Amino acid sequence: MSSSDQQPWKTALVTGASAGIGEAFARQLAAGGTDLVLVARRADKLAGLADELRAGGVDVEVLAADLVDSLGLASVAERVADPDRPIDLLVNCAGLGAAGPFAEGSLDLYHQIVDLNVTALVDLTHAALPAMQGRGRGWVLNVSSLGGHAPGPSFAVYSATKAFVTSFSESLFEELRGTGVHITVVCPGATKTEFGEIAGTQADDLPDFLQQSAEEVVAEALAATAAGKAVRVTGVVNRVSAALTGVLPRSANRRISAMVTDRL
Repeated sequence: MSSSDQQPWKTALVTGASAGIGEAFARQLAAGGTDLVLVARRADKLAGLADELRAGGVDVEVLAADLVDSLGLASVAERVADPDRPIDLLVNCAGLGAAGPFAEGSLDLYHQIVDLNVTALVDLTHAALPAMQGRGRGWVLNVSSLGGHAPGPSFAVYSATKAFVTSFSESLFEELRGTGVHITVVCPGATKTEFGEIAGTQADDLPDFLQQSAEEVVAEALAATAAGKAVRVTGVVNRVSAALTGVLPRSANRRISAMVTDRL
């Protein structure tokens, strides 16, 4: 979906909106005329982005919150569920990763990854659905990863959380079939964002054709969501990779994944 296309939602809430794919969601939704609620930890980044987007004529609400913190998560869930200020589209984009051998990593960091990638996404989706079902209209877009399609040596916790997100989203897609509420999960591959720096890995040595921009990922994700698709793996190369993962033996998937992650 290009920014000039008519978007079916009036208001969207985007988590992880201060940078990367989340920021690209905010920009493309605003360009299509969608009012926004922006959620992230960095209030200063959100405020600057909000001012910029408001200049384009949309309403923007800023909600600074740490979704790993129970109080922060509760405040966002309350906003999502507010019947007087309906959210048409919930974009669960906030995510966290970590690279390296599992046994050498921080257990506290692993708990944060699970809390953000799984618990926060489940809680916000649960907060959104009753009101959407009551209206007979709504969309939830969950950002997973190509890394959730196969084991992820050196990314064991991250890949496992993304496998959960994909399975969870597909399950809800079927539960809600025919209700007017749509669940879409988008699975990007390598994307040029700051995520790699935070996770402790870089994809600089990957050729350009194996990487997408955040803008490309978001355009595919919004088009798939508007079309009511259940799953969208973004990028042709990534779709081929996902298809091969589905037919190769599990042992081959493990070895191939290990070879790929060794380069990151």
